[in-house]
Amino acid sequence: MPAFQRHGIHPRVNARVRPPGGNPIGLPPDSPFTGFSLIECPCALALLGSMAVMALSSLDSLAQRLKVEVARERWLSDLDLARSWSARHGAISVLSRRTDCTVLSDARDWRCGWRVLAADSAEVLSDTPLVGDLSLMYSTSSGELRVATTGEPMSAGASLRIKPWRAEWASLATTICLNIAGRVHWQTGEGCT
Repeated sequence: MPAFQRHGIHPRVNARVRPPGGNPIGLPPDSPFTGFSLIECPCALALLGSMAVMALSSLDSLAQRLKVEVARERWLSDLDLARSWSARHGAISVLSRRTDCTVLSDARDWRCGWRVLAADSAEVLSDTPLVGDLSLMYSTSSGELRVATTGEPMSAGASLRIKPWRAEWASLATTICLNIAGRVHWQTGEGCT
Protein backbone atom coordinates (compact mmCIF):
# COMPACT_ATOMS: atom_id res chain seq x y z
CA MET A 1 0.00 0.00 0.00
CA PRO A 2 1.43 3.43 -0.95
CA ALA A 3 2.45 5.76 1.84
CA PHE A 4 -0.15 8.44 1.01
CA GLN A 5 -2.99 5.94 1.45
CA ARG A 6 -1.61 4.72 4.79
CA HIS A 7 -1.78 8.26 6.13
CA GLY A 8 -5.36 8.83 5.03
CA ILE A 9 -4.53 10.96 1.96
CA HIS A 10 -6.52 9.96 -1.11
CA PRO A 11 -5.35 10.55 -4.70
CA ARG A 12 -8.64 12.28 -5.64
CA VAL A 13 -8.14 15.33 -3.44
CA ASN A 14 -10.31 17.68 -5.57
CA ALA A 15 -13.23 15.27 -5.93
CA ARG A 16 -16.39 16.30 -4.12
CA VAL A 17 -17.57 13.77 -1.65
CA ARG A 18 -21.16 13.74 -0.49
CA PRO A 19 -21.10 14.50 3.19
CA PRO A 20 -23.03 12.10 5.38
CA GLY A 21 -26.66 13.24 5.40
CA GLY A 22 -25.85 16.17 3.12
CA ASN A 23 -26.36 17.00 -0.54
CA PRO A 24 -23.75 17.06 -3.35
CA ILE A 25 -23.43 20.84 -3.52
CA GLY A 26 -22.40 21.22 0.09
CA LEU A 27 -25.56 22.78 1.54
CA PRO A 28 -26.74 21.65 4.92
CA PRO A 29 -29.40 18.93 4.78
CA ASP A 30 -32.11 21.21 6.17
CA SER A 31 -31.35 24.08 3.75
CA PRO A 32 -34.37 25.50 1.84
CA PHE A 33 -32.16 26.02 -1.24
CA THR A 34 -32.18 22.68 -2.96
CA GLY A 35 -32.69 23.58 -6.67
CA PHE A 36 -35.07 25.16 -9.15
CA SER A 37 -38.81 24.87 -8.75
CA LEU A 38 -41.14 23.91 -11.58
CA ILE A 39 -41.98 27.61 -12.14
CA GLU A 40 -38.38 28.83 -12.09
CA CYS A 41 -37.14 26.47 -14.84
CA PRO A 42 -39.46 27.74 -17.63
CA CYS A 43 -38.86 31.33 -16.51
CA ALA A 44 -35.11 30.84 -16.72
CA LEU A 45 -35.45 29.22 -20.15
CA ALA A 46 -37.68 32.08 -21.39
CA LEU A 47 -35.11 34.61 -20.18
CA LEU A 48 -32.31 32.76 -21.96
CA GLY A 49 -34.43 32.57 -25.13
CA SER A 50 -35.15 36.30 -25.15
CA MET A 51 -31.46 37.06 -24.65
CA ALA A 52 -30.63 34.77 -27.60
CA VAL A 53 -33.14 36.59 -29.84
CA MET A 54 -31.57 39.95 -28.96
CA ALA A 55 -28.12 38.57 -29.71
CA LEU A 56 -29.26 37.20 -33.08
CA SER A 57 -30.64 40.55 -34.21
CA SER A 58 -27.32 42.24 -33.46
CA LEU A 59 -25.50 39.41 -35.27
CA ASP A 60 -27.63 40.04 -38.37
CA SER A 61 -26.58 43.69 -38.39
CA LEU A 62 -22.96 42.65 -37.92
CA ALA A 63 -23.24 40.24 -40.87
CA GLN A 64 -24.55 43.04 -43.10
CA ARG A 65 -21.75 45.35 -41.99
CA LEU A 66 -19.18 42.66 -42.83
CA LYS A 67 -20.72 42.12 -46.29
CA VAL A 68 -20.37 45.83 -47.03
CA GLU A 69 -16.78 45.91 -45.74
CA VAL A 70 -15.77 42.80 -47.70
CA ALA A 71 -17.25 44.17 -50.94
CA ARG A 72 -15.48 47.49 -50.38
CA GLU A 73 -12.11 45.88 -49.66
CA ARG A 74 -12.40 43.51 -52.65
CA TRP A 75 -13.24 46.42 -55.01
CA LEU A 76 -10.32 48.49 -53.68
CA SER A 77 -8.02 45.48 -54.00
CA ASP A 78 -9.08 44.93 -57.62
CA LEU A 79 -8.60 48.63 -58.36
CA ASP A 80 -5.07 48.36 -56.94
CA LEU A 81 -4.52 45.33 -59.18
CA ALA A 82 -5.68 47.27 -62.26
CA ARG A 83 -3.50 50.26 -61.37
CA SER A 84 -0.36 48.20 -60.74
CA TRP A 85 -0.91 46.06 -63.86
CA SER A 86 -1.35 49.14 -66.05
CA ALA A 87 1.76 50.83 -64.65
CA ARG A 88 3.83 47.65 -64.93
CA HIS A 89 2.76 46.77 -68.50
CA GLY A 90 2.28 50.29 -69.88
CA ALA A 91 -1.22 49.36 -71.06
CA ILE A 92 -4.76 50.39 -70.21
CA SER A 93 -6.75 48.14 -67.90
CA VAL A 94 -10.46 48.24 -67.19
CA LEU A 95 -12.44 47.56 -64.04
CA SER A 96 -15.87 46.69 -65.44
CA ARG A 97 -19.08 45.36 -64.02
CA ARG A 98 -20.22 41.80 -64.59
CA THR A 99 -23.30 41.52 -66.76
CA ASP A 100 -24.06 37.82 -66.41
CA CYS A 101 -26.89 38.09 -63.90
CA THR A 102 -30.48 38.98 -64.72
CA VAL A 103 -31.24 41.45 -61.92
CA LEU A 104 -29.25 44.45 -63.19
CA SER A 105 -31.20 47.68 -63.47
CA ASP A 106 -28.83 49.80 -65.62
CA ALA A 107 -25.14 50.31 -66.45
CA ARG A 108 -24.50 51.86 -63.03
CA ASP A 109 -25.61 48.68 -61.20
CA TRP A 110 -22.58 46.58 -60.13
CA ARG A 111 -24.34 44.18 -57.73
CA CYS A 112 -23.34 41.07 -59.73
CA GLY A 113 -19.64 41.84 -59.27
CA TRP A 114 -16.83 43.06 -61.50
CA ARG A 115 -13.83 42.02 -63.58
CA VAL A 116 -10.39 43.49 -64.14
CA LEU A 117 -9.49 43.24 -67.83
CA ALA A 118 -6.53 44.15 -69.99
CA ALA A 119 -8.17 46.60 -72.42
CA ASP A 120 -6.22 45.60 -75.53
CA SER A 121 -6.45 41.80 -75.21
CA ALA A 122 -9.58 41.43 -73.03
CA GLU A 123 -7.53 39.10 -70.81
CA VAL A 124 -9.28 38.64 -67.46
CA LEU A 125 -6.88 39.61 -64.70
CA SER A 126 -9.38 39.17 -61.89
CA ASP A 127 -13.01 38.10 -61.67
CA THR A 128 -15.05 38.96 -58.59
CA PRO A 129 -18.63 37.70 -58.59
CA LEU A 130 -20.90 38.94 -55.80
CA VAL A 131 -23.75 36.99 -54.35
CA GLY A 132 -25.92 38.56 -51.74
CA ASP A 133 -28.21 41.38 -50.90
CA LEU A 134 -25.96 44.39 -51.50
CA SER A 135 -26.59 47.40 -53.70
CA LEU A 136 -23.51 48.63 -55.58
CA MET A 137 -24.11 51.73 -57.67
CA TYR A 138 -21.33 53.30 -59.74
CA SER A 139 -21.70 57.02 -60.39
CA THR A 140 -21.11 56.95 -64.15
CA SER A 141 -23.25 55.13 -66.70
CA SER A 142 -20.31 53.73 -68.66
CA GLY A 143 -20.26 50.54 -66.57
CA GLU A 144 -16.48 50.61 -66.31
CA LEU A 145 -13.52 52.38 -64.79
CA ARG A 146 -10.56 52.69 -67.12
CA VAL A 147 -7.03 52.90 -65.72
CA ALA A 148 -4.38 54.75 -67.76
CA THR A 149 -0.95 53.38 -68.63
CA THR A 150 0.46 55.42 -65.76
CA GLY A 151 -1.76 53.58 -63.29
CA GLU A 152 -4.11 56.49 -62.66
CA PRO A 153 -7.91 56.06 -62.88
CA MET A 154 -9.42 57.86 -65.88
CA SER A 155 -12.75 58.58 -64.15
CA ALA A 156 -11.90 61.37 -61.77
CA GLY A 157 -14.81 62.31 -59.57
CA ALA A 158 -16.43 58.86 -59.83
CA SER A 159 -17.76 56.96 -56.84
CA LEU A 160 -19.10 53.53 -55.94
CA ARG A 161 -21.82 53.36 -53.27
CA ILE A 162 -22.15 50.07 -51.40
CA LYS A 163 -25.06 49.42 -49.06
CA PRO A 164 -27.46 46.69 -47.97
CA TRP A 165 -30.85 46.59 -49.71
CA ARG A 166 -32.96 46.72 -46.55
CA ALA A 167 -33.85 50.24 -45.43
CA GLU A 168 -33.13 49.61 -41.74
CA TRP A 169 -29.45 49.05 -42.59
CA ALA A 170 -29.03 52.20 -44.70
CA SER A 171 -26.68 53.58 -42.04
CA LEU A 172 -24.17 50.84 -43.00
CA ALA A 173 -23.63 52.39 -46.44
CA THR A 174 -20.10 53.22 -47.53
CA THR A 175 -18.84 55.07 -50.60
CA ILE A 176 -15.54 54.70 -52.46
CA CYS A 177 -14.53 58.07 -53.94
CA LEU A 178 -12.02 58.90 -56.69
CA ASN A 179 -10.99 62.53 -56.72
CA ILE A 180 -9.69 64.56 -59.66
CA ALA A 181 -6.06 63.84 -58.77
CA GLY A 182 -6.74 60.09 -58.94
CA ARG A 183 -6.59 59.51 -55.20
CA VAL A 184 -8.96 56.93 -53.80
CA HIS A 185 -10.58 57.00 -50.37
CA TRP A 186 -13.70 55.60 -48.78
CA GLN A 187 -16.10 57.05 -46.27
CA THR A 188 -19.26 56.06 -44.51
CA GLY A 189 -22.52 57.31 -45.95
CA GLU A 190 -23.93 57.57 -49.45
CA GLY A 191 -21.87 60.37 -50.95
CA CYS A 192 -18.40 61.84 -51.34
CA THR A 193 -17.35 65.04 -49.62
